[in-house]
Amino acid sequence: MNIENRELAVIDETGMDVTEKRPAVKRVQLEERQQQSKAVQKRKKTTWIDFGIRAAFTVVLFIFLARSVSWSIVFVTLAHIDIAPLLVGLTVGAYGNVASCYQWGSLLRSERIHVDLAKLINLYLVGIAFSHFLPTGMGGDAVKAFYVGRESGNSGGSVSSVVMSRVTGYFGMLLIAFPALLIWQKHFSHLVVIWFLLLSLIVGTMIVVAVFSATWLSKILKGSWAKYHIFALIIGIGKALGIRIRQPRSLLIPTLFGILFWIIACLNYYSYAIALGMHVPLYFYFVAIPLVSLIAFLPISINGFGVRESAFVLVFSTIHVPIATSLLLALLMDVQVLLFGVIGACMYLTMGTKAKATKQQRIV
Repeated sequence: MNIENRELAVIDETGMDVTEKRPAVKRVQLEERQQQSKAVQKRKKTTWIDFGIRAAFTVVLFIFLARSVSWSIVFVTLAHIDIAPLLVGLTVGAYGNVASCYQWGSLLRSERIHVDLAKLINLYLVGIAFSHFLPTGMGGDAVKAFYVGRESGNSGGSVSSVVMSRVTGYFGMLLIAFPALLIWQKHFSHLVVIWFLLLSLIVGTMIVVAVFSATWLSKILKGSWAKYHIFALIIGIGKALGIRIRQPRSLLIPTLFGILFWIIACLNYYSYAIALGMHVPLYFYFVAIPLVSLIAFLPISINGFGVRESAFVLVFSTIHVPIATSLLLALLMDVQVLLFGVIGACMYLTMGTKAKATKQQRIV
């Protein structure tokens, strides 16, 4: 009798038997899955359209550069390249990667995430490989944050450290470029100065909006929203960024590493320039390299290819450097980055093998 009364009560309250509810619930779940599947497909389609536009723009820029350069001068310059400064430049570039990893490691430690420097270097190179060889929406920063977050169990702190490495690197760049502009202002054209100030303002605004958006969303997405993984991650990132903003002293050491990174980057280009026989003062690189990086940061080509080379030609033309020589300098740096990317790809392939070996050892 009790069971029958309960069944009648359920039917009276809802107007529908439990057995009749199940197909309705299944239909709702199926519709939700179909909507999610459509959203994912639409996102993928948008990603590939965006990639196609960027690829087309990159090809157009390279075609324009190829037609505007004298290839006979390019081959003559390559034939007379000095090997010693070239090898020095490659070594300096490797030290730049190490300096960037020290900066990243200092930010991770402030999040109480301890990762060995060798592992950070490996992940840094893997990030370069993802950025340059895989036409996906998952860039190098996302890969680094993912692996560190998975191992440490602190995804919010991991993403925050990657974001703040960009922020402190930006401040380090400004602390190198602005003094150079103030001291050697007469040696820079008005075009270089105006574009550098304008792009610094644009990129700085983008960084501020991104950081405060994350902290603002973390305050709104509370309660039931925290049950979902993506919103829980946004909340964690926002809280971690909020702590960093309230404790600016914790950003001092990463900013110093950012300054060191940009000094090394300028020396990297300077070494390659010497190898090519370019006689450009070192102080010019303290403004030119950050300016080219700001231009390449704009999301209008694949990883800045085409845009970066065009920017090099434009910036160095203000001090009457031949197009062929400035283009070669940019291409040498492209080869260096691709070389590090190949090394990172090899490391990524070995990471899967090591993970399988570790699992087998645990099972045994």
